Amino acid sequence: MADNIQMGLPLKFDIHPSVVPQLGADLVTDDVQALVELIKNCYDADADYAKITINTIGPNADDESDYPKAIGSIIVEDNGTGMDIETIKTCWMFISNRAKRKFKQHRQTTKRGRTPLGDKGLGRLSTQRLGRNLEVFTQTETNDNRLHISFCWDDFLTAVKLSDIDANLKELQPNKSKGTKLVISNLNDIGVWQGSSVKQLEKELSRMISPYKEVRDFTAHVEIDGKHLELLEISDKLRSAAQVRYLLDFDGSYFKVSGKAKFDFFRPNTENELPEFGALIESDNGKAFLEFLLNLKPAERFKLKRSKDDSWYIDFESTRKFDDIDNLVLSGDKPANPGRFSGQIDGYDLGFVSARQQSVFDRSADYKNVVKDISGVRVYRDGFGIRVAKDWLGLGADWTSATSYYGLKPENTLGYIALSARDNMDLEETTDREGFKLSPYYDNFYQLLGLFKSFTLDAHQFLRRGWVDYRKKNNEKLAGIDKPEEPEDLSERIKTGLSKASSHKKALIESKSAPKMSQPVATDRKDVHQGVIEYLDELSQMETIGQVLVDQIQGLKYQITEMYATVALGLTSEALSHEIYQIADQLAQRASKLKAHLRRKSIKDPPIISFTEHVNTSVNALRKQIAHLSPSLRYVREKKERLQMSAFLKDVIKEYYYDKLARKKIQINVAPSQQDFSIKMNKGKMTQVFDNLILNSEYWLNEDIRRKRLENGIIDIEINKPFVRISDNGRGIEKSIESSVFEPFVTDKGREKGQQKGRGLGLFIVRQLLDSEGCHIAILPKRNKHGRLYIFQIDLRSALDGTS
Repeated sequence: MADNIQMGLPLKFDIHPSVVPQLGADLVTDDVQALVELIKNCYDADADYAKITINTIGPNADDESDYPKAIGSIIVEDNGTGMDIETIKTCWMFISNRAKRKFKQHRQTTKRGRTPLGDKGLGRLSTQRLGRNLEVFTQTETNDNRLHISFCWDDFLTAVKLSDIDANLKELQPNKSKGTKLVISNLNDIGVWQGSSVKQLEKELSRMISPYKEVRDFTAHVEIDGKHLELLEISDKLRSAAQVRYLLDFDGSYFKVSGKAKFDFFRPNTENELPEFGALIESDNGKAFLEFLLNLKPAERFKLKRSKDDSWYIDFESTRKFDDIDNLVLSGDKPANPGRFSGQIDGYDLGFVSARQQSVFDRSADYKNVVKDISGVRVYRDGFGIRVAKDWLGLGADWTSATSYYGLKPENTLGYIALSARDNMDLEETTDREGFKLSPYYDNFYQLLGLFKSFTLDAHQFLRRGWVDYRKKNNEKLAGIDKPEEPEDLSERIKTGLSKASSHKKALIESKSAPKMSQPVATDRKDVHQGVIEYLDELSQMETIGQVLVDQIQGLKYQITEMYATVALGLTSEALSHEIYQIADQLAQRASKLKAHLRRKSIKDPPIISFTEHVNTSVNALRKQIAHLSPSLRYVREKKERLQMSAFLKDVIKEYYYDKLARKKIQINVAPSQQDFSIKMNKGKMTQVFDNLILNSEYWLNEDIRRKRLENGIIDIEINKPFVRISDNGRGIEKSIESSVFEPFVTDKGREKGQQKGRGLGLFIVRQLLDSEGCHIAILPKRNKHGRLYIFQIDLRSALDGTS
């Protein structure tokens, strides 16, 4: 051991100075981001503005600089609080000092009520990406002197120790006002600030500094070689051209989405349909159409009403309590709350008619191009952009090219989500500012926005389908159809009407070729012409009947499209069950042969014997699953049998679900029958009914148990001829969907990784299955302790077995 090593003394870490500029290069991805970080520092210093002057022609433009011959310069000035010598030593010179982080954690704010945006020291580190020399001129409101610090980043590459690098400090005569000026000279890449790059710079800065005035209290002025950059301002006039608008507000407890739509939201984009639109909506200022919508079941769910703002036609909204939302990620025992935020998102129609009618631009092409160019939902924290993908909300993922798709589309949606450093501290950005860190808080923030997206899709489908149905009803009225008719009946009416054409044609020819004769012949000719006129009137009605037929066909196409996924799932289930049965059968045979082989060879190896038993157990479990599924498959679907309700529920439902639910702390009880009864129905159909109801309860009880709102879940089934009632001790049905819970594609389930957890078809299928047998399902009016409906009642009187 060397003599000069002194044992017992602690070893100390040091760092090579070259690491510091490397940090700046790695943490800041490009020059625009670096410039934005400097502007953020001005905001943190409580400034009203940041003035950025970039000079690419000739030497340093600042006449106070220690580097007057350096080529090119960037000067960033503000009227903020400035720094005194103590702040410079303990904060500015201390790289990655956590003073701002501590300031935020203690919920402190500046005199202007701001919470600092920075806390990683990126501002000063980002300067080395822009240029080699850095100078700071700063003065506080109470300081008599103005301080000047200067150094060169190149010194970090040649020095041995960080402490060997000196920053020159001087005292200057004070200015009239406080503030800080940064001078970066000897620019690394002058081309970034010249020529065609300037337009791109202007565009990028417009994205990083909010173009929405209401989400910032700070301005930035940028000048390059004497030319002022026109940073984007999204004008009120452009925003007024939106056909639909959504306001988002999360106050930390409730998430509210308020929607507004104009007449233009319903306006067709084909010229030939405009007269009909004018007659049906514009003629009475939308009164009759709104009454029609309000009489539809989903209207209550969307809280639809006439807008009090004359600029808009209708209002609709959704409010969800944060603690009631399922699938939220927990932090400890509670859902990770991302903090309060707000937003505004506008939807535009870029179709031919809408683009022509807008008044923002003289040319519709300019209007389309501007909306497409600035489209996207941006995220701003106190007015400064967080870089996210253009379609980070996944609007394009749900978008289809089908005419029946009515949701927001990425290229015609424009808006923002406004966060703050104070309220959304747990929504952290990645170190390089290129998005959010993945965390429970971000997951729940994204899920809230997923609920917004689902609500917009549901609302748009309701409103636009409402318009289609309203047109259909009007066409039926014009066609003299006072009750629903099948497509075959309408086709027959058109066929009968057209069949008269040949007789009228013959009469016309005879009338035209007949010579001028006596008065009785002239009267006959007049009668022929009158008959033709009447027939032409009849033909005009045939056109309306044809439109009704077209409407019905379009409606059928829409329904078929919506059900494709369900049909495909059924076919897949049928094929899969057959395949699983074959695999299970082969496994059982091979396991049996192996056991026989072991007996013949007198092999008593415990692991092998244990494995064969495990295979047998697994095969039996698979067969049990298939036996549960098989009654609902095609080859036995229409077979009806006598089902005694108590035995059916015990053998098919309780026995199948008992162990599975018990593992999840859920108990299923079939109450002693007050009055048992039997029905004649397909066993698979009845199994599907209870499957959907029990799975629905299981999902929500799992959520309550996960969130520690319940220790154990209970599903109760009660038999009382001719009814079966099913309920659970969960939270019950969300009030907003009470009136539409049996409608297709209505679900209260949240989203996971951007995907909807449920399709909203379970209860709809239950109703359809029961309707096919003349039976019904309803929700009893009794409410639980949460003030929600919770008891489903199945009315089976139409399926009662007369022998029971």
